[in-house]
Amino acid sequence: MTVEPFQLVERNLRHAMAFYAGAHSRGEVCELPGVAAINCGWNYPVFNSMLLTAAVPGPGGGLAERISAASRYFRSHGMGWSYWACHDLLDAPTLRHLRETCFQHGLEPVVTAPGMCATAFAPPQRPRLPLTVREVDDPASRLAFAHLVSVIFELPFQMTMHMYSAPECWRAGYAAFIGYVNERPVTIAMVNVIDGCLGFYSVGTLPSYRRQGYAETLMREAHTVMKNRLPFDSCVLQSSTVGRRLYEQMGFREVTRFSVFRSSSG
Repeated sequence: MTVEPFQLVERNLRHAMAFYAGAHSRGEVCELPGVAAINCGWNYPVFNSMLLTAAVPGPGGGLAERISAASRYFRSHGMGWSYWACHDLLDAPTLRHLRETCFQHGLEPVVTAPGMCATAFAPPQRPRLPLTVREVDDPASRLAFAHLVSVIFELPFQMTMHMYSAPECWRAGYAAFIGYVNERPVTIAMVNVIDGCLGFYSVGTLPSYRRQGYAETLMREAHTVMKNRLPFDSCVLQSSTVGRRLYEQMGFREVTRFSVFRSSSG
């Protein structure tokens, strides 16, 4: 059975978000009809997510019912949550009314971003930077990674510490890397491998070190490490507006889009 590029992106995203279900003993991945509700165990809407597990076949395909089911689940746990809507899982009429449907269920729009895929990296356009890359593999490095996520993405440190310090999260197929300049941690990337596909997440660099190529250097090093560890044939990611040009230079192309919505309460 042929797997479309957009399917690689959305399946890998589901696996990436499932990482956070290990952050707390109450965390879980709850399979509802046509939906995965991923509960990180904390009331952090950015890390509690709903993602479709099957396409919505048409106006009567039940997107509203699936959102309602996820809403009831998270409400019963006292959790705020987010919905990551892959456009290619929605038919045209459902996609046109997506924002309205989400509003009706108390979900507010956050961002729309491209999902991108690459079957091979393009050659680098500049020499490798003097960056020391280390894998996150112990309590100290997990704490350092959590701190960098907090600073780079402007999230509360207590939140990121809860998400990344639990050793239970770091199961096989998940890994993270930190890049150091003169022993100062400046750039990060998280990866996961599933279905022969490597996904990049939480790629970012401290403000004073941006636009110098450190994130690209780190991504290429992480790719090499994971290629020696697990088999995969393609790479995927969700791009920010500022990161898109870099990813296109590395060989990624847009294959789908995601609209992200977040609950207005919780």
